[in-house]
Order: sequence, then C-alpha cells, then structure tokens
Amino acid sequence: MIKKNSLIYLSCFFVLLLPAISLAALVVKTELVSGKIAQLHNDRSVSLSNGLVYKPSRKGLTIDLQKGTPVTLRYYVDNSGARIFFEYAAGEGSLAPMPSYSPSADDLRPK
Repeated sequence: MIKKNSLIYLSCFFVLLLPAISLAALVVKTELVSGKIAQLHNDRSVSLSNGLVYKPSRKGLTIDLQKGTPVTLRYYVDNSGARIFFEYAAGEGSLAPMPSYSPSADDLRPK
C-alpha cells in the first residue's frame, strides 16, 4: 500500500517532470500548389494539371469540386514520397502561405 506522502511526492514529480521532458517540437515542411483538377480518383486522391497525384490526409477529406476547376492544395511529402494534402480551397492562389519557422537560439541549445 502506498503511503499518503509517497503519493503526493509521486504526483508532484510527474507534474513537474512531464513538462520538462515534453518540450519536443515537430516541424513539417508544407508546400502550396495550384492547378486545375485533372482527375478525381475513387480513393479521394486528386490529380492536378501538373500531372501529380495528391492523397487526402484523413478519411473525411474529399474535394467537392468538378474536374477542370482551379484549386489550391496545401500538402506535405511523406517518407514514401507521396504528396499528402490536408487543406484545399477553390481558385488558384487562394491559400495564403504559412509563415516559415525560424528556431530561436533557445530552441537550438541542447537541453
């Protein structure tokens, strides 16, 4: 059986230690592409006029536009080289670029 004091110390340990070890950052490079929809595939992926195929990032993400409609996709390239889009908007150049990430000196210092 755990004593009351031990439980308090253990709780404080996790409360104080967890933020210290969970300061990792994940940075994903994203790109924007604009073009006309060349083909909508059965797996919800889309081919643009540049000839490349872009796959959706999640099940519920489907492009509700017609073939030939201009569209802008925000995507990333995964480890296998597949282009995965997670945001789209009708029209060419219709999504604003995301600000670039520049790590501060504190981010680069070993911890």
